[in-house]
Amino acid sequence: MNVLGKVIGGLAGLVTGKWPVVLFGLLLGHQFDRGYAKYASARRPRAFVAVAFRLMGHVAKADGRVSEDEIRLARTAMHALDLDGDNTRQAMEWFNTGKDGRYNAADDLEMLRGQALDPHAIGRQLVQLLLPILLIKDEASQQERRIIWQVCQMFDISRVELAQLEAAIRIDRRFGGQRSQSRKPQGNEVDRAYVLLGLGPDASDKQIKTAYRRLTNRYHPDKLAGQVSDPAELEKASRKTREIREAYELLRTRRGFK
Repeated sequence: MNVLGKVIGGLAGLVTGKWPVVLFGLLLGHQFDRGYAKYASARRPRAFVAVAFRLMGHVAKADGRVSEDEIRLARTAMHALDLDGDNTRQAMEWFNTGKDGRYNAADDLEMLRGQALDPHAIGRQLVQLLLPILLIKDEASQQERRIIWQVCQMFDISRVELAQLEAAIRIDRRFGGQRSQSRKPQGNEVDRAYVLLGLGPDASDKQIKTAYRRLTNRYHPDKLAGQVSDPAELEKASRKTREIREAYELLRTRRGFK
């Protein structure tokens, strides 16, 4: 599920503050995403769809049970990948295979990496399909995040890049897409973004950038990994890093700086 075009188009429109421009930006972004999807599809290994849905089932089952919302997300992904009836049924079987406790994700990932013309791009597509399963809940489990990070390590996706992908999807769900095209960021969300960065509304763009870099450096899990051994503390640091990234992206979009 590629959302980059819609994210960029929608956010560019938000900067103007004019909702017709927002809708036009989303439309252009949607056309870009469709074009990119066709290009990306042509470069995907044949095994991509099978691995993707097995991993989706694997992530969905990681916290012990598969919810109706997670199944609905899997069906949405089937639609996004333009699967027909027979392929949809096959994808559901792959999803169920991933739910099995005997499923070995490492073997699938190794095989897919070996077939990919551009492993990094394939890895990004996998992560974009898997992240919505995490974000549909108030708090993802450590087991779910461990699987996502396993994918990232196999396809050379850094923690910073993962945070960017997650922030883009969160922002698209909050301010873009069909459910929120008529919604502006609320005042309390903007206020909270300033608080998270330790700033006030009168802060300059430069101060926002500086605060973001300083806080990311302080809380980033990669930096703390050598100092903290408690998984709960590292997960807390990861969550804090994500919140800081979202706050920065919200303020950057609202103010229109790069």
